[in-house]
Amino acid sequence: MTDKKFTVTEESTSKHPHDWGRAMAVAISRLTDLAREAGDTVHDEALIGEDLQLFVEDTEDGVNISMSWTPGEQASAPSETPARPVDGVAGHDGGSGHGAADRRIDPAGGSTTGVGQ
Repeated sequence: MTDKKFTVTEESTSKHPHDWGRAMAVAISRLTDLAREAGDTVHDEALIGEDLQLFVEDTEDGVNISMSWTPGEQASAPSETPARPVDGVAGHDGGSGHGAADRRIDPAGGSTTGVGQ
């Protein structure tokens, strides 16, 4: 079992929860990317059955979606510490350290027909 905690933040340009799916999906995928960058051997499926922590923060144009994960036994423990701090939420220090918080998520996915159409 590892004692690491990974946290990423993605931005949604909407304040409506039904529009946050893309930001949440990117954040969840980024968690396993961070684990691999820290030396863990994990696949995206490693998140199945794991507890993920969600924090939603209001912004001027929408919300920041922060997802945190402390890997369970299925992740192998690396020999180095993670590149991300375990204290606080990513983005509160001005950035995620990996560029994830700097990306804006368009809830319509570039569609001109509107969300959900």
